[in-house]
Amino acid sequence: MRARTKPRKTVLSREQAVSLLYPIASFFKKVGISRSQSLAALTAALEDVHGPARKRLEHIGAPTCYADLIATWTRERRFLDRRGCPRALPLSGAHGFAALVKAACAEQEPKRLLNVLIRYKNVRRLANGKFQLVSPFFCATAGSRVAFEPVAYFLNDVTSALTHMLKSSRAPEKFRHFWRTVDSTRISGSNARKFSAFAKERSFILLEELDDWLEAHSGDKHRRRGKRLRVGLGLFSICSQ
Repeated sequence: MRARTKPRKTVLSREQAVSLLYPIASFFKKVGISRSQSLAALTAALEDVHGPARKRLEHIGAPTCYADLIATWTRERRFLDRRGCPRALPLSGAHGFAALVKAACAEQEPKRLLNVLIRYKNVRRLANGKFQLVSPFFCATAGSRVAFEPVAYFLNDVTSALTHMLKSSRAPEKFRHFWRTVDSTRISGSNARKFSAFAKERSFILLEELDDWLEAHSGDKHRRRGKRLRVGLGLFSICSQ
């Protein structure tokens, strides 16, 4: 087994920072907030992050690796039981967790990924020493911890899409972005947990279908060559007062 390595910190370039802030700056300008007021708001927000939020964020490395790992665990036959459910895996062996990591994200260190998955309650260790998958999605919060990269990737995807919509005159006609949300402000804590479980179950089915479609249509050799686009659907759960 390779020596344990720390996850590489996510680096934000100046261009990415501008892209993150561009939609917010556009909205500020649209509602008449001045440049000085915008800078004052940004300064106040920067001062706030020196509080609890800064201590809660934890670098875990690229979240796509965790998503790919869980997807492989739930879909590849050698990691499934007779009912088609993810098997509890030993750490090593031909069908163990290390083999799963090699299949999903070969360059990563299995024990480090496993520790993160356990810490965020995506995986639990059984009494027999094997490891059981708990969630078909990567859960990015657990107790006082918040995984930085899933939140950062979510913000980047949202703001990049918004920036593209605001800057491109052709994008709305050609790709017609859409938005839809369902929510309620009258849900108890116990029902909120039930809704989360229900939403995960239903969303997992939908995302599997979408992933199959994207896989079937990726790299189509019969299509004429042109600029490749990144398209998809992202889910981010809502829970607030």
